[in-house]
Amino acid sequence: MNVFERLQRCVPAHVQPKFKTVAEMRAFHEQEAAKLSREVYDQCQATKVKNVIGRCGIKKKHLNCAFDNYYTERAEQRQAYQIASSLFAGYCKGAVRNFVFSGRPGTGKNHLACAIGNGLLARQKSVVVITVSDLMMQLRNSYQPNPEVTETQIIKHLSQVDLLILDEVGLQRRNNNEAIMLNQIIDNRYIADKPTGVLTNLANNELVECLGERAVERLMENGGQWVPFTWDSYRKSHVKTGRAA
Repeated sequence: MNVFERLQRCVPAHVQPKFKTVAEMRAFHEQEAAKLSREVYDQCQATKVKNVIGRCGIKKKHLNCAFDNYYTERAEQRQAYQIASSLFAGYCKGAVRNFVFSGRPGTGKNHLACAIGNGLLARQKSVVVITVSDLMMQLRNSYQPNPEVTETQIIKHLSQVDLLILDEVGLQRRNNNEAIMLNQIIDNRYIADKPTGVLTNLANNELVECLGERAVERLMENGGQWVPFTWDSYRKSHVKTGRAA
């Protein structure tokens, strides 16, 4: 009589042991050990990707960007501020709305985008702000022999963060590979119901030419916001004030 048969005699008839044989018990523990090992491996790989991409991706110059230090002087700036504030409030409640901030350099696109990102980081949300050129450099590095992280791991990480902001869209070389990668990330986030932000100097028709009509349509679905930053460079007009743009 084995240990399992003895246990069965000691417990009520309606109580059945989880394992009936030593082999079943061993197989179960091997499966659990393999599962734990895989989870530990996945966590290590995710940490590697975060170290390569940057845990938040918000550059040092934008870490202090907030809504209360964004200065407005005209109605269009106040409208952009209100839309950004509304997007942030929605994200805090779990809303999924994409946005495109379009305008010339120095008009405050990064400030408002990073104000959203910094606010979410303060609420323990995951945020990545990355330029397309930096993203493509990391992807090219992943093609080298024995890379620290793979292309698949980078795309998976960017597809899963709570908010991804793609900066300088349109300044890249605009080759097919870059367009495919950006579309894949946008599609993955669309499927996963994760919001994506785009910062660009391009007008709508130019962004469609850069990313493709399908990607731009997905960005604009379900209340996606296109916010034009049509005023002159804030940095140039306030170079002596020390205010952030």
